[in-house]
Parts: sequence; C-alpha cells; structure tokens
Amino acid sequence: MATRIQSVEDSSVAVERMGAVVVGVPRVIGNGFSALHFSEEMFDGGMDPLLMVDHFVMTAPTFEPHLHAGMSAVTAMFEDSVGDFLNRDTLGNNVALKAGDLYWLAAAGGAAHEEKPDEGARVHALQVFVDLPVRLKSCPARAVLVEAADVPVAEGEGYRVRVVLGQTGEVVGAGGTPEEMTLLDGQLDRNGSFSHHLRDGRQAWIYAVAGGMTASLVGEERRLREGTATTVAAGHSGTLLLETDTGCHFVVMAARPVRAIAVQYGPTVIAAAGSAGGMRASRGAAPHGRLPT
Repeated sequence: MATRIQSVEDSSVAVERMGAVVVGVPRVIGNGFSALHFSEEMFDGGMDPLLMVDHFVMTAPTFEPHLHAGMSAVTAMFEDSVGDFLNRDTLGNNVALKAGDLYWLAAAGGAAHEEKPDEGARVHALQVFVDLPVRLKSCPARAVLVEAADVPVAEGEGYRVRVVLGQTGEVVGAGGTPEEMTLLDGQLDRNGSFSHHLRDGRQAWIYAVAGGMTASLVGEERRLREGTATTVAAGHSGTLLLETDTGCHFVVMAARPVRAIAVQYGPTVIAAAGSAGGMRASRGAAPHGRLPT
C-alpha cells in the first residue's frame, strides 16, 4: 500500500514560523564598550541574512581600524545617543554619526573602517553584520548614510516607529542597500500595540531593546523581555503584531534570507570553505585605500 507523504504546503500540516526566544550574551571590552551579543548560530539560521547583532554602548575608543569583506557592516544609532560617533573608511568617507543616524558599509570586495566615540560621547546603537549573496560579495565597496532628519515616522495611538529602512504601511524609509531590507526602530506606550505587514519571502528578527512585549504572527506568539530576541522564518505574507503592557523600545529587521553556505573569518565572510585561502591572500594584498585624516 502506498504511503502518502505530506509536504509543508499541505494545509493540514502546521509549520511553526516563529523561532525560540534568545537571550543576548553580555560582552565587555575594556572600560568603554559593553554589549548584548546575538549571532546566527543562536537562532539556527532564522536570523539570515543577519550574521551578528551587537546592542552596544561605547564611551571610549575600543577597536583599531579593521577590514570588512564579503558582507555589510551597519551602524544604527538610537535616538538617545549622546555626542558623535566618528566613522571613517577607505572609501574616503569621514562622518560624525549622530543620534538616529544609520551608516551602511557594503564592504563586499573589501573596505577598512574605524568607528570611535567623540570625546564625552555615549554612543548607544546596534552594530549589525549582514551577509551578502554570492553574486555581490566581490563587488566594489560602497556606503549608504541615512541621517536622522530624513527618517520618516509612523505614528499612531500607542506607538511611534522610525522607518529607518524599507517600508511599513504607507510610510517609506530609505533604500539603496545591496539587498532590500526593512529596519524599524519603534516605541510602544503602556498598553500600546503596533502591526507590521511582513511581505512574502521575508524573514524577520525582532528585538526588545528596553521593556517587554509580545510578538505574534498567524496564531503563534512569543513573549520577549528586555534584552531578548526572536525570529520569523520566511513564508507567506502575514501581520506581525507587537503588544506591551508596560511600554517597550523595539527593533524589527526584515529581509529575504541569503541562504548561502558561508564561512566567516572575523569581519570577513566568504562563499565557501574552498575559497578561504584565496580570500585571505587577497585581503593581505588588496589595495583597499587609506583612512581619511
């Protein structure tokens, strides 16, 4: 007798799309840097195309100038940052990032940069590493700057959401990133709620920056306390609902997963293990330029 094998597309098969709730790992470097750290392996692939997120506070120079390649390095400044975050790279950019700004360095074929707080600054931000599809990993590096004054806001009863990248509802933020991404930086009032239409084929990473909330999608629900995150796997479009009793500062990032077999060497991401030697050799010899003074 033949046995019928059900596929995940059968309506009778329930497939969970929301991932586990993950607690950020504390990370402290020196006297001027503290962070909650999230990495792709903590989410069993549900974070793709994100490779890493650090929710950090920096008050003193911590990292020497360093190279990125095969990925994007993104700095998303929160509105309560104090002072400037000095950012320079081998593309010739020398920018003082301010509260609410975003800087996206699409390192791809390779670029070096340095970021450090100005004297007296207290930088509060996300540092995000975003994977690139294989077809973009060797492209020339480029950068996108989104200034806070240019970020539109979706606002309604109980919520205020900065649409830093992409779109929510009728509010459209910046574009120009290597692959389309939505980045929402939102505040929920006490007993507030906010809904976002998650488009077909997009995965989402949902983070409670401060306070707690409940995230739900298509009958699934996850409770997030401060400093925790969860994911939504790519699938059909649906409504992501965020609700809180106490008030919450949250971030949502949504994009198509890359689903590349990648090998990461610190700030460098390559397409496959077999090309590791070539990438490392080219890193040492490539003329990535000099940091501006």
